[in-house]
Amino acid sequence: MLLIAMAGAIAWFGAHERGIGAAKVQARWDAASKAQATVAAKADAAARVKEHQQATDFAVIASSYLQATTHDYPSIADTLPAAVAAGAVQLRNNCPATRSGDVPGASAASRERDAAATQALADRVEAAVAAVRAGEQADARERQLGAQVTALQALLNAERKP
Repeated sequence: MLLIAMAGAIAWFGAHERGIGAAKVQARWDAASKAQATVAAKADAAARVKEHQQATDFAVIASSYLQATTHDYPSIADTLPAAVAAGAVQLRNNCPATRSGDVPGASAASRERDAAATQALADRVEAAVAAVRAGEQADARERQLGAQVTALQALLNAERKP
């Protein structure tokens, strides 16, 4: 009987200690889980703050890019013919028939030279307008490419910001 009582006491003591040990392990596990949850929540909050800041930075970059690429610059080519007609802009004239003093009074030859000079002027104005338009198109493309490079650099800087 004593043997049975001792065996029962040992079994009870082992079960009791195992329960206490399991409770200690569970308590440590719960504490570690709680600490991990706290760290994860802080990291999540920091990530949300960074995402919000990047979204704000990207919106500013996109706005400045759109403003740089959609801005309407005045066209010199549209105003060039009127400026030449008004005398505000002069095109070089290498044609000797149109220099002042070369055209005699009221002869038929002078009318032909006047017509030739007028046509030459119109041709030069047309050529100047075409050249200015080509230059404006090149400038517009350069502004667009420059705005793209600037925007991409700003995006990289915004992403690398701590």
